[in-house]
Amino acid sequence: MHSTDLFDFGPFPILATERLVLREILDSDAADVLVCWGDPEVQKYNSEPLTDLAATHTFIGEVRARYAAREEIMWAVALRERPVVLGYVDLHAWNRFHRRAEIGYSLSRAWWGQGFASEYVRAVIDFGFTRMSLHRVTAMTIADNHRSVSMLERLGFHREGTRREYSWEEDGTFHDSAIYGLLEYETEHG
Repeated sequence: MHSTDLFDFGPFPILATERLVLREILDSDAADVLVCWGDPEVQKYNSEPLTDLAATHTFIGEVRARYAAREEIMWAVALRERPVVLGYVDLHAWNRFHRRAEIGYSLSRAWWGQGFASEYVRAVIDFGFTRMSLHRVTAMTIADNHRSVSMLERLGFHREGTRREYSWEEDGTFHDSAIYGLLEYETEHG
């Protein structure tokens, strides 16, 4: 792939899987976004929960601004058969020269345990390797987040290290962050 063929942050890339559509986050998604980002249990290993619709609209505006600034691609993850947003997945920290980016993801609690996160993370990894010409995708998760660790390992990621006491969490303690990496040749694209 030539550098001119790389993703250019033009029209927002819509991805589809068997059960899901990954699309741009819209202001009309605010109520669903608040369900995910406002739930302390979901945000336990992520960031401070959103508290209301006003904060959610501000958050959505910030996400859209980062896309416009060519800094991050954050997809809303929606069901194919109805437009409910289940969560998000993003690629950020894209370094074109080194051909690497970092992936982040979250899923509303009502949808846990149904394989949705693996499905949409896999779609975004595919996008990264094919459309962005990535060689490497990195994921960081709190080491105690056993669901996330398990999913990354099922998808072929390798644990590469630990950032000790990296995140202050809702339980009032610092938690280690586990660093995972996946190289293109370790997937069906390689």
